[in-house]
Amino acid sequence: GKESSPLELLILGAFRYLGRGLTFDDLEESTAISEEVHRNFFHKFIEVGSTILYEKWVKAPQSEEEVKQHMYEFLLAGLPGAFGSTDATHIVHELCRWNKKRAHIGFKSKHATRTYNLTANHRRRILASTLGNPGSFNDKTLILFDTFIKDIKNGTILDDFEFELLEMCGDEVVAVKYKGVWLVVDNGYRNWSTTVPPHKNSVLRTEIRWSEWLEFCV
Repeated sequence: GKESSPLELLILGAFRYLGRGLTFDDLEESTAISEEVHRNFFHKFIEVGSTILYEKWVKAPQSEEEVKQHMYEFLLAGLPGAFGSTDATHIVHELCRWNKKRAHIGFKSKHATRTYNLTANHRRRILASTLGNPGSFNDKTLILFDTFIKDIKNGTILDDFEFELLEMCGDEVVAVKYKGVWLVVDNGYRNWSTTVPPHKNSVLRTEIRWSEWLEFCV
């Protein structure tokens, strides 16, 4: 039968389409593989990548031993108990249908977007992500669809981890033990004990210094 197109070129073409914004026509000129073949392969590649490859390579920590791998930089920075940061990530949705465009335009963008709540460690390794949601969702809404962070909040996972914080008790500094873990976030998130933002409004030098340090560590 007819020899198939080189799989390596099709995969590289899919990455070029995603990362550099090339069109399928551009890929045809670069690889001598028709744009229709690239288009059909791309949809299959995305399906496999978002299911099989995602489940294989994107592993959210579920135990104390697993979460310790992501805490090193935060411990060095004086943030025991933290293992990552989370924030909304927007991706432009260029071919959004007109009847859905309103829901996909947020207050920060003029373009329709899909938004994902993404959690990563300090080495930029993605630990967890939600599915795509309309770009008009703010952080407070988006986190309600993040099962990983909600499981941490509810104590379903990573509740067996213990860490110490130094606190003032009168004139003495004492070590107080806490259970669980937490994530660094910005001020758009809900006021949960497991999502810690910098202080939004403060006149105390100690709070301002701590907030600046927290933002610097993200």
